[in-house]
Amino acid sequence: MSKCILIISPQSWGKMLISKHHYAIELAKMNFTVYFMNPPNRVNNLKGYSIEQINEYPNLYLINYHLPKSRIIDFLRYRCKLTQIYDRYLLQLVKKIVHQQQITLEQIWNFDPNLHGYLAKYPAKKKLFFTADIIEHISQTRAAKNIDAVVAVANELLKKFAATNNKLLLVNHGINQLYQQFATDNLQQLTTTTQATNNKRIQVGYIGNLLISCLYIDGLKKIIEENTDIDFHFWGSYDGTNNNVMGSFNQALALQLKTIKEQHAHAHFYGVKSANEIIPHLNKIDAFIYINDATKDMNGGANSHKILEYLTTGKVVIATYLSYYQPLQLFPMIAKGAEATYPQFFKESIQQLATLNSIAKQKERITFALNNTYQKNIQKILDYIN
Repeated sequence: MSKCILIISPQSWGKMLISKHHYAIELAKMNFTVYFMNPPNRVNNLKGYSIEQINEYPNLYLINYHLPKSRIIDFLRYRCKLTQIYDRYLLQLVKKIVHQQQITLEQIWNFDPNLHGYLAKYPAKKKLFFTADIIEHISQTRAAKNIDAVVAVANELLKKFAATNNKLLLVNHGINQLYQQFATDNLQQLTTTTQATNNKRIQVGYIGNLLISCLYIDGLKKIIEENTDIDFHFWGSYDGTNNNVMGSFNQALALQLKTIKEQHAHAHFYGVKSANEIIPHLNKIDAFIYINDATKDMNGGANSHKILEYLTTGKVVIATYLSYYQPLQLFPMIAKGAEATYPQFFKESIQQLATLNSIAKQKERITFALNNTYQKNIQKILDYIN
């Protein structure tokens, strides 16, 4: 009988997959029985909870549950950051689900920093708290108390928990099996000579949600306007369609992206696509862009999931500041706070593509990506807690 793991997510299951979804999938493939707990449903058409199997993965189940509305309790939660009433409700709900479904939980992996403050009391042998963002309020540390590990993708994030829990584990983002196979194939196909660019026009790529508040939209507009001889390809949400990881819809940003799409024929927006829809197009890309404003990023430019996906191609990333990658020198990046220089930095990097995409650099990037698979991350986590 396989061991059971409960993953608690602040983002719903959907077409857009990020770390918690990928961990669920990879754990299921490793023969764990995985229950993926969606964020609470506040609509009255669901009472209690429901469990359904996710068709693509035999060992993976989705838990939906209803969280009752209360003006007073919501006021305490959102305005005063007092979540204990909801946390107590969720503790009893998880106990109820486990008891009624006769589930024996081996582990709980909690990715939600805003609820489940009584995680230490949940019915599982091992409990982990994952944080992908810097906490903004002390109440967000409660779920990290008296548990087996706090896991984060950057040291800046872990430091916030030093006074709460001394079991701190740094684990980078990961790549799934599709990107892993893609990277392996690319590494095998590299020759000892620099690959010539077959495109008459340089191709630049971007993967990920564009509707984020820290997107450096002014810089993005400028590089598209100033480089009409380059084709830009964007895979990710730009209008809110199929965006299951979006907290709130940024109408102003969506309108700016719509204008770029309509006014520039060399900027191609494909919307939300799955990895198996994106990967076949990536080998035509000569360079990727990471273009966030670190001063507006709640994490201060700590780390980003999309970087590893870029690195599976071996091609250069032209980036704004990322503290995790700065000392590794895998690709060029500007200094934190120097975002205004990015358009010129982009042009200079494009002029140096042959050097930046040397065979040696491509091998280094792909090898790094292959050392950061979700499978390896999972094993690192399991080794730490066991």
